[in-house]
Amino acid sequence: MSATPFHELAAAYGIGTVDALNFGHVSGWAWNPDHPDMPVEVELLDGDEQLAVVRADRPRPDLAALGMGDGRHGFAFDFGPTVLPHARHRLRVRRLPDGVDLVNSPRTLERDVSTLDAAARHHVTRLFHAEAQAARQAEDLDAALAFVSELIGGLLQRRLALAGAPGDEALERLAGLADGIAPAQWVQGAGRAMAEAYPPLALPTSEQPRVSVIIPVYGKFALTYDCIRSIAQHLPEASFEVIVVDDCSTDETLLAPLVFGGTVRVIRHDSNLGFVKSCNRGAEAARGEFLFFLNNDTLLRPGWLDELVRTFERSERIGVAGAKLLFADGSLQEAGGIVWRLGDGWNWGRHANPDEPRFCHLRDADYVSGAALMIPAALFRQLGGFDLHFAPAYYEDTDLCFRVRQAGWRVVVQPLSVVVHLEGQTSGTSVTGSGMKRFQAVNHRKFFQRWKGVLSAHRFNAEQPHLECERSVNKRAVFIDETTPTPDLDAGSNAAVQHIRSLIRLGYKVTFIPSDNLARSSPYTEALQALGVECIYHPFYWSVEEYFRKCEVPIDVVYLHRFANGSKYVGLVRRHQPTARVVYNVADLHHLRLAREAELTRDAALARQAAMIRLEELAAIAAADATIVHSVVEKEVLDDPALQAKVHVVPWTYALRPVATPADRRQGVVFVGGYRHKPNVDAARWLVEAIMPLVWAQLPDLPLMLVGSHMPDELKRLASGCVRTVGYVPDTQDIYEQCLLSIAPLRYGAGVKGKVLEAFAAGLPCLMTPMAAEGVPLPAALTALVAEQPFALADTIVHLHRDRPHAERLAAIGLSMIDTHFSAAVVDRGIGAALELCA
Repeated sequence: MSATPFHELAAAYGIGTVDALNFGHVSGWAWNPDHPDMPVEVELLDGDEQLAVVRADRPRPDLAALGMGDGRHGFAFDFGPTVLPHARHRLRVRRLPDGVDLVNSPRTLERDVSTLDAAARHHVTRLFHAEAQAARQAEDLDAALAFVSELIGGLLQRRLALAGAPGDEALERLAGLADGIAPAQWVQGAGRAMAEAYPPLALPTSEQPRVSVIIPVYGKFALTYDCIRSIAQHLPEASFEVIVVDDCSTDETLLAPLVFGGTVRVIRHDSNLGFVKSCNRGAEAARGEFLFFLNNDTLLRPGWLDELVRTFERSERIGVAGAKLLFADGSLQEAGGIVWRLGDGWNWGRHANPDEPRFCHLRDADYVSGAALMIPAALFRQLGGFDLHFAPAYYEDTDLCFRVRQAGWRVVVQPLSVVVHLEGQTSGTSVTGSGMKRFQAVNHRKFFQRWKGVLSAHRFNAEQPHLECERSVNKRAVFIDETTPTPDLDAGSNAAVQHIRSLIRLGYKVTFIPSDNLARSSPYTEALQALGVECIYHPFYWSVEEYFRKCEVPIDVVYLHRFANGSKYVGLVRRHQPTARVVYNVADLHHLRLAREAELTRDAALARQAAMIRLEELAAIAAADATIVHSVVEKEVLDDPALQAKVHVVPWTYALRPVATPADRRQGVVFVGGYRHKPNVDAARWLVEAIMPLVWAQLPDLPLMLVGSHMPDELKRLASGCVRTVGYVPDTQDIYEQCLLSIAPLRYGAGVKGKVLEAFAAGLPCLMTPMAAEGVPLPAALTALVAEQPFALADTIVHLHRDRPHAERLAAIGLSMIDTHFSAAVVDRGIGAALELCA
């Protein structure tokens, strides 16, 4: 059968057809017979309001078979139920720019609505409001209350019957009004029931709270009680106050102050104002630096508040931070939200496993739910609070997030703050019924009208959500190390974390893979996730290759940390991400460290091993696009024209934390090291056996502390009256507050030594062997701290203990050196050079 000529198709079908049009989907085709291979645009209108413009360029084999150009004239998109909020809509789909309707357009859509309409509700409300205003004494309202009680009781009893089982006790008590119980007697009975049903709760109080927790409520006291009880069960470290804003409830909420014993501030409206005004009134009364808006149908998990506060402390320009929300069954309800082009929203991750890596790291989001939303009080007031344009409720939180972002602040979800949200318990779930939930549809249209200029850059509903959920991500980096960094245990991990932080500052979304075990290692994995790092772990991934095989987005940088990863994964990266720039950080040159150990111990076998590893390291360096070392000495070792390696010296950051204790009140020497590293074990033994006896000969009983993780028994046995084998401490600062000096008596090794930099950053002079000082840009005054022989090191220890002012002068010079050479800006410049960001 021959193809139908263009002019016959045009006459028969017009310029396109609407194949499907309903409350959530539009599809069809459109074309221009004069330009049969050129896609056209169509617009969707609701009445006279344009909702969307879409390009008709999807493949349609049926059109191609009819000879209609290349057949790429189809269009289709979905949207949420609130895009069309009303019971009746007159929709048109027409071609641009000539505005001609497609076949099957316009079309009227109608919902089946069988409930009180707005006019009826308004009439009833007006009648009873007038009755209340006309009353002059309590008894004047008894007739109206009896009438309303009978109606309410009948409705509640019918609800209980339809449920097929007894409802909650509050409903059953209220249903008893239909049996003729007087209102005053009912209140007394409810009061007695309160004492039994809701044992008193007491929360800590603060005159200057860091956070004001604002809970707007309307009825549903059982939910409010359970919410506040969960706060009492998981008290945060941050000081806080709880403000319950009662929007004229008629249930047990009336007696809330008695239940909470005055430890919860209860603000009660004289009339029902709605959710938005309740939140704003709570904010007006708040005393905290931060406002945390919390729905009463929530249950708090450990860390719910502190993780949000830390988010504002750790990161700059955070304007709003929201919690990860779970359903009661433990599945994910939301990890931040997506707003599509037509203003309809998605709960990202709904019903998924909340432990999946993609849902567990700090992330910018289009919006976070007002069910658990934190914002600085000053910023909330500066923006005028929740906009009354969205009163009584719904879309006020989404609008606030858009206004916060418009003002130059970030909106993030912090998944380490976990809140169970009993969705639908307060307002129902139907957006087309007569309950409060209907305002979700009404306000969706208001939101769309306000923000459609911004939304025009968003995709349509359900299109590539894995990209829409990371709308702000422009550059991606994958960071591979053997295990999750443990910066409190070893210097290499500290360097890894600081370089990850640098990548984040340089605008990269960082994904971290612990290649050796793919383990989720608490609390270190969570520490990375809190920074915004997506951490890959089993059972969601079982290998580095699986990650790259499943990765749906192009990676810009792959950062391989340490020798094992540099030698193993370059080929894998080239195969799966051929455009990625591969950066290899040696951490320290293994072959150099082993060769020095072999020279010290005269071990020929170790020397041969060092030579073999040298060849492997050089091969990894040659395969990478750029190599990072921490020491100028290591760069000189690799400065071989035949290698043609692009080697960059990049330090890592140390924050200045000078000790507060004066030098005349500190005494003794400290050695800090991770003792899985053999050079540290050798250094500790040499210190105790060769150096300190020379010190004790002049300063008897001068204390020595050996500090660090994984201390072996051979070092623990060195403990004595003068030697304290402390072992692991989570933070060395308390140790530095006790000691006058640090020492790093390393006899072999390679790379810059973290223990040296940490001591100077703490305001302690650090005595060093030449090996320990390697790569540290020491000012001339600090070179006096470097010595190779035990007697020279011992003499310096004694001298500085006898001349405390000189020790303090050296400490000040060391702090200045750290500030100059190991700041975040210096690291960022080095990483940027390795990534050729300035090219």
